[in-house]
Amino acid sequence: MFGSVKEVAAELFREYGSEEPITVLIWDTQSVRYALEKHNPTPQDVLALLETMGCTDIDEYQRRGIGHEFVAEVMRGIVEARTATSSVTVNKLELQRLLHFAANRLDSDRAEEMTEDEREAMHTIDGLLNQL
Repeated sequence: MFGSVKEVAAELFREYGSEEPITVLIWDTQSVRYALEKHNPTPQDVLALLETMGCTDIDEYQRRGIGHEFVAEVMRGIVEARTATSSVTVNKLELQRLLHFAANRLDSDRAEEMTEDEREAMHTIDGLLNQL
């Protein structure tokens, strides 16, 4: 289950009543941050992980458990999704036009006046044009 303490308590009461013996194992934001401190999770990462844990199929977590290995595996997936590079298909001629336009906007005649970012952008543009 995932939610606030109030939401989870209400759901437990609805599902099991007040007399059913149960065991409740808790992962909260602090324990997730502690388990993942080497990954420097953002607050959004922590909430995404808690929600993933809470939405895990009961058969799966009873079989595999939800421990440090599970948490690290989910975090790796979050990091991969965040850092995945999107790609698009672009017509070669259109790309050449765009790169030439960008190069003209940077104006390589004023190289000594360029910022480091502009020089890096120009280098990238030149490299891409050489590949076409």
